[in-house]
Amino acid sequence: MKKTNTSKITSLDYAILGLIHQEPLSGYGIRKQFETTAIGNYGSSPGAVYPALDRLQKLGLVVKSLLENQKKEKFSCTPKGIETLKNWLLLPIEINDVAKNIDEILLKFAFTDKLLGKDQKIEFLKSFQKQLENYLRELKEFHQKEAAKLPLNGRLAFKHGIISYTATLKWCKSAANSIRNHQEK
Repeated sequence: MKKTNTSKITSLDYAILGLIHQEPLSGYGIRKQFETTAIGNYGSSPGAVYPALDRLQKLGLVVKSLLENQKKEKFSCTPKGIETLKNWLLLPIEINDVAKNIDEILLKFAFTDKLLGKDQKIEFLKSFQKQLENYLRELKEFHQKEAAKLPLNGRLAFKHGIISYTATLKWCKSAANSIRNHQEK
């Protein structure tokens, strides 16, 4: 299989691929998903979504077609698009991802449902957990050394970050256990 040049693919592109892998959607349907769901941090403007769909079509990752009993053309993933999405989901999680792109990690996790097996989902969460633990250790060390130098509100905001990452770590462990114990139907 010919390799896709993923350097041309943006996080918006991956979000679109993930959405239309779940169900075929029109451009308008994609925009509505961005406006009405938790992935609203992606631009829902036509100036963002439609160029991304054009790019994905040119890369051979999506196709537009008129589905049975439908009045509007909808986009769906090609096999190459599904493979590209799966490869993105399997990229190793780095500490910088935890520090700067935690929303993207959680988006990736949401898209693993239909693409990855139980063991792969657990590995994803274990990798996330490991990087969360590493980043939390760094934050706590910095806080211990530098907290006295920060203004009160700075210390409080920093403490919020530590508490938030600690909660995400707790969730990560719980999610891995839930998947581990889930019986496939």
